[in-house]
Amino acid sequence: MSLQLNKRSILKYTAQVGSLTFLSRILGIIRDTLVIRFFGIGAISDAFLTAFRIPNSLRHIFAEGALSASVIPAFVKSVKNNDREESNGLMTLSFLFFEGTVLLLCAIVLFKTELIMKFIAPGFSAEQNAYAIPFLRMLFPLLLLISGSSLFAGALQSVNHFFVPAFGTPLWNLIYIATLILCIMFKLPSTVLCGGIILGAFISFLLHLYMYYSFGFAFGHITTRSWSAFKTVLSKFFPCLLGVGIVEINIFVSGIFASFLPKGSISLLYLGQRFMNLPLGMFAVALSSILLPHFSRVVLYAPKRLNFYILEATKFVSWVIIPIVLFLMFCSENIFITFLGSQATPENIFQAKWILIFYLSGLLFLCLNRVLLNVFYAMKDTTATSIAAGASAVINIIGDIVGIYFFGAYGIAIANTIAGLSLTLLCFYFLHTRHQFYFYSGNYFNFLGRYIAQLSFAACCFMMIYAATMHHFLALPLYQFISTGLGYWLLVPPLGLACMIAVFLTRRAFVVDLYFLNK
Repeated sequence: MSLQLNKRSILKYTAQVGSLTFLSRILGIIRDTLVIRFFGIGAISDAFLTAFRIPNSLRHIFAEGALSASVIPAFVKSVKNNDREESNGLMTLSFLFFEGTVLLLCAIVLFKTELIMKFIAPGFSAEQNAYAIPFLRMLFPLLLLISGSSLFAGALQSVNHFFVPAFGTPLWNLIYIATLILCIMFKLPSTVLCGGIILGAFISFLLHLYMYYSFGFAFGHITTRSWSAFKTVLSKFFPCLLGVGIVEINIFVSGIFASFLPKGSISLLYLGQRFMNLPLGMFAVALSSILLPHFSRVVLYAPKRLNFYILEATKFVSWVIIPIVLFLMFCSENIFITFLGSQATPENIFQAKWILIFYLSGLLFLCLNRVLLNVFYAMKDTTATSIAAGASAVINIIGDIVGIYFFGAYGIAIANTIAGLSLTLLCFYFLHTRHQFYFYSGNYFNFLGRYIAQLSFAACCFMMIYAATMHHFLALPLYQFISTGLGYWLLVPPLGLACMIAVFLTRRAFVVDLYFLNK
């Protein structure tokens, strides 16, 4: 069986992973709604979300980010060579090293929790620290289970099995939500909630382990070949920490600065990030997960073919993300009216709306970065990504400091957008200067101009139908239901979906050419 992917396979696996990731993000929004219901908006919610953010951010940076980016190319190579002994030995070494490292981190967090909290939330009050420290001690072992699952996921993705790695997070969220519902219904303590979070990660770990063995992998003897492969993984892992995890690193650093903002600001920033991450995870993370093993094979067979894939992936990401950004911006106020309910004041709604809008302004760049960084990792170039990600992190820190001073919580979202744009520009710069790739900007901007014209026509149709509907209900008792209640979500998302379907069907009329959608 050939493991090489064609464009239909890429779309199929992207849809599979994307749908499961979308499910996970929707479950995540439901989960966060229940967290707000459970804790409210204030010192306790800030403390819980900060404590949860630490293992969760490390999950994206360490486990699902750098670990996948460094391990998958090594597994792809051993599978291509049909060397299962090397693969099994590589897993043994990787599991011992990375799980041992995480176990050491867990011990440090357990015994030095107060010091760690002072570092990650220096602006926290004594009350907030009193809540956050026990949460952090209970939740940090989550990383141990997730990093193990990510190692098994890397092996599974090397043989084009993407379902279980994508299904693990929705499964975890379902158990998380079930625990939250029990805690709310029976007024159980927060320790029960933390236990449910760990249980969900453990069940996901067992599922990954089972599938790992089902595909003929195992833990094997450490050979000279597996040592050589592991050294390659290790040499790429640490530079990948900065590159793949740059979004999470920037958010993590922003959280440190946010601890000095008024109580509740961390919760509102977290919610903005969650809704921004909905399309980021649903599409960009899914697409980049599929393309990384594919790029790794293209590098082995026809490296110059990456020129074409960079252009078409950029066009495809733009085609998907731009209308999603516009739609979420349009719905931003209603999102938080529905999401926060009676837990929020009108000021909270206003702040959350504009935080989300500022985050969404940089979403296209964040999505492109996921794909572009994987091009570098497929070529085993971690130097360029380290320089680019380091520069982006510095820009983000400066932006946080300046942004908080002038704009408060909004400044953090603005800094995130500027850092994402800088990383995109640096990635394209290094692809050209270090690897002689050409972006064919004329082709891209020709596509973008046509697409913007098409979207402008679709947006005008959307606004006319929406305005006519609102005008029709203006004098009726149902107006509140339609404008800010459940009726809004029965009207607006189907209308947005209908417009996007029309955009898809009329793309040839506007000469919007996309490789991944052409037959």
